[in-house]
Amino acid sequence: MEKRFSRALLLCPEKYSLYNSIYDILSEISQTVTACDINTLITKSDLKINSQIFRLPYKIRNKWEAYFLERTNRTLLEIINESNPDLILVYNSVFLLPETCSLMKKRSKLLFFMGDSPFYTPQNNYYLACLSHADLILSPDTFWNQQLNTIGLNKTMYFIPGPDGKSFHKINNLARDSGDVETEILYVGSSYLNSWGYKKALLMSRFTGFSFKIYGNSAWKRWLSFFPDLEAVYQESGFIPQERLNRMFNMTKLIPVDGNPGIINGIHLRLFESLAAGALPLIEYRYDVDNLLFKDFKEDLPLIRDYSKAVDLASWYLKHDQDRSELASSMYNYLSREYSAPANAGRLAEALL
Repeated sequence: MEKRFSRALLLCPEKYSLYNSIYDILSEISQTVTACDINTLITKSDLKINSQIFRLPYKIRNKWEAYFLERTNRTLLEIINESNPDLILVYNSVFLLPETCSLMKKRSKLLFFMGDSPFYTPQNNYYLACLSHADLILSPDTFWNQQLNTIGLNKTMYFIPGPDGKSFHKINNLARDSGDVETEILYVGSSYLNSWGYKKALLMSRFTGFSFKIYGNSAWKRWLSFFPDLEAVYQESGFIPQERLNRMFNMTKLIPVDGNPGIINGIHLRLFESLAAGALPLIEYRYDVDNLLFKDFKEDLPLIRDYSKAVDLASWYLKHDQDRSELASSMYNYLSREYSAPANAGRLAEALL
């Protein structure tokens, strides 16, 4: 493929597996790619304050936001001036201000990949305003696109970055002395203190009759009195690095992939990570999954359409382990082919014509 751009800049947190996927896509259409995780350039204390400032009164929040965003955007502009890109791709909004986006757009093509919805998931308060400056908005959820189109942001495209085989992959000689336990079913993820937390706990309570573990934040504790059987399988955990998470995924067979407050039609990227590690995802049904993501896939997908049938679904795949393993491989191969870096680069290049 002809490389249409000289220098691309990726602004995305390194901790996400899609960091590598997007980097590889940009490498297909740009001669050089520079990547920056702005979180690594902000002090841990500032990041911690910024994550908790919403708890304080508006006047204090407003003063902090003005200080924090002005300082962060100054750093971002320095990075942009140094790398001098003609293509910039931003994950969510990375603390950007609309006026910074306006300056960015004057010198380069400006793209956003929405990892979260600007309507449902708490983000930078200027997220939506930043999107108005985009040359193209990439979204893994068709409902998000519909909402943006409704308010006049029409430069949107359904876009799936594809699996990242560098972060998540099968381990041939898996060490069993790592301290992590083998499971039949594994869930790693945060819960919520509102009804979305109850919903998540309700689904996970279906799997307590199996060899099952949950690793997540303290919000899970709120629901243990509602679902007492979860207490024995739950372990409080902070962020788990990709290397360990990949090992844990290699040591399980099934990984529930549920919806969250922001995902309406789309799917959580956990689906790609589990498949890359060889585990089969049990997917809470969303419209885009079979209608777009796997639209030409010929086999039955492991979809949870009814929580009351989740146990039967899990039991079948655990009793038919070869079928489970073969389906996971088939799904992964399909996604790797359909959403490879060259294929996605072609989609981007066509959209940017």
